[in-house]
Amino acid sequence: MFGLSRSMFSRMSMGPMRSPVTPLLTSFPSVTSRVSPLMNNIMSMRLKHEYAPRFRKIRKTMKGKVSVRTGGSVKGNSLAFGKLGLRLKSKGIRMAANQLQAADKVLQRELRPSRSERLTRFSCNTAVCVKGNQTRMGKGKGPFDHWACRFPTGKVLFEIRGGIHDRVAREALRKAADKLPGLYEIITPESKVRVSLTHLIEKPKRVNYVKKLNAKPTNKWANIQAHKKIDMYKLYSGR
Repeated sequence: MFGLSRSMFSRMSMGPMRSPVTPLLTSFPSVTSRVSPLMNNIMSMRLKHEYAPRFRKIRKTMKGKVSVRTGGSVKGNSLAFGKLGLRLKSKGIRMAANQLQAADKVLQRELRPSRSERLTRFSCNTAVCVKGNQTRMGKGKGPFDHWACRFPTGKVLFEIRGGIHDRVAREALRKAADKLPGLYEIITPESKVRVSLTHLIEKPKRVNYVKKLNAKPTNKWANIQAHKKIDMYKLYSGR
């Protein structure tokens, strides 16, 4: 009892108590205004990856299989922008975004002194969902875990362009290939196109389909071209 009265008397003699937090917030109003946007940015950066696609919603996809190119398709099997590239030589494979990022970091580190540019030719648009081991069947699909990408045989992953020496670029691509599963080959613009595990063909010539249709138009193409000549179309096109 005497101890309680002594503590109350000491507080009254010292004056009214002040909260240690209130003066901090009132004296620095700019700090509170800066904290909330920063925290919002930190929260929005969670669960994102450098190679994550610009999807607003994550659609859970099936595991699926890597497609096999049929019908003579050679899309993405040759260089389009650079002077050297890394191409998948073995069977088609699915790789996670973390594996691709590891190879990308190696390329960035090797190309930084020469200020060359590395180009990516893939998009990690496959959402991989994982369910725990020894889990009962049912209850829907597992939650989202990471992003992945499917690479068929002959797909080009990375390209290099800039004023870099040929040996340095090849060594950088070799180190990047060591970080990835599968077998790879380094190609140039003159390299043949890989269509399977064992077959290579000459790079097909580019076809100008617009010029081809203008020379011999179909009914649909003729209607589209005639519609573009209308003044109303020119007024509202590109909006």
